[in-house]
Amino acid sequence: MNVLLIGSGGREHGLAWKLAQSPLLTKLYAAPGNPGIAESAELVAIDVTDHGAIVDFCRTHRVGLVVVGPEAPLVAGIADDLRAAGFTVFGPDKAPAQLEGSKAFTKALCDRANIPTAGYRAVHSLGEARAALAAFGAPVVVKADGLAAGKGVVVAMTTAEAEDAVEALFAEPGASAVIEEFLEGEEVSLFVLTDGKDMVAFGSAQDHKRVGDGDTGPNTGGMGAYSPARVLTPDLEMQALREIVAPTIAALAAESMPYSGVLYAGLMLTADGPKLIEYNARFGDPECQVLMMRLDSDLLPLLLAIAQGQLAEAPAPAFSDDVALTVVMAAAGYPGTPKTGGAIGGIDAAEQTGAKVFQAGTKLVDGRLVAAGGRVLAVTARGAHVRAAQAAAYHAVDAIDFPTGFCRRDIGWREVAREG
Repeated sequence: MNVLLIGSGGREHGLAWKLAQSPLLTKLYAAPGNPGIAESAELVAIDVTDHGAIVDFCRTHRVGLVVVGPEAPLVAGIADDLRAAGFTVFGPDKAPAQLEGSKAFTKALCDRANIPTAGYRAVHSLGEARAALAAFGAPVVVKADGLAAGKGVVVAMTTAEAEDAVEALFAEPGASAVIEEFLEGEEVSLFVLTDGKDMVAFGSAQDHKRVGDGDTGPNTGGMGAYSPARVLTPDLEMQALREIVAPTIAALAAESMPYSGVLYAGLMLTADGPKLIEYNARFGDPECQVLMMRLDSDLLPLLLAIAQGQLAEAPAPAFSDDVALTVVMAAAGYPGTPKTGGAIGGIDAAEQTGAKVFQAGTKLVDGRLVAAGGRVLAVTARGAHVRAAQAAAYHAVDAIDFPTGFCRRDIGWREVAREG
């Protein structure tokens, strides 16, 4: 089978690496891809916002499955256009992808389906935002109502921080936001595959959003992750599936916008049980990398079954008992303006340790690999427990020569502390 993978980040490198291992695969294409993905796929120079060009490519190259990696094409309706042209797609249509595309959409669905989540107000002006802040007090959470690459959230611990956040947000024309109650607890990510009718859990992870060690500094798209997140016990996972994920899938189906693809539930484990923080309509980045590192079974037939509405007949995914941990190496200046163009070496040496280096913001210039974005590499390793996976990942990080890059040195710290 010929497969087209859409995207160019570390998540897509993880998916390409795993898809390329499938005996069902004839040819893997990636649009636009990156130098790391080129090890597993033929790169295709197509503008992924040009849906007509994507459809034409799929026709010409007899593509049997399109796997959409990032959220922006999904929210823009690429899956709708491909399905309308007769192609099989892994990824939700535009309407259900609003779960990620609009925080207000998700909150309203939670209201309708009685899904446990933080109290909130959807606001459309600075005045409404200030009124909401006065009602909630501090600490409070301010979220841009739209795609923000994981960075459109401010957890404001003081009223002054919250004021600064809403003033910055509403300085942009046409802005809207969701002001949320601050939830106490530990965050965890739960991944579920669904064809709109049936669902299967697809692992858990814990991401590290803040840029600095000890969870300090501004939010990022993610500085590292590990899987599984054992703080999400089997009982808590079942509760989240029953009270949060299943009602979401059922509500969307009942409202004639069935969700097909991966549903990424960001959860807060509160004293009252799991509550939904947000949904993403795709695999996380860097969570995808640790999930792919632990997945022992074949990914391609599972994605194909979901895309064909036949998840019930597909074998369940099989994961290693090992822990996988990934450390993101970012360009200096991230999450502000990153310093691009910095040379990167030592990837072969890092991978000789047994780790896998997934490339995100990279490009080749005159045959040399250089940084071309904020998050540049995701250095990923496995171990029998978090401490072992962490040691293996940092051993590989230390083999990489990336003078203009940096990383956190404490990925997995909560679980390492629990392991003692």
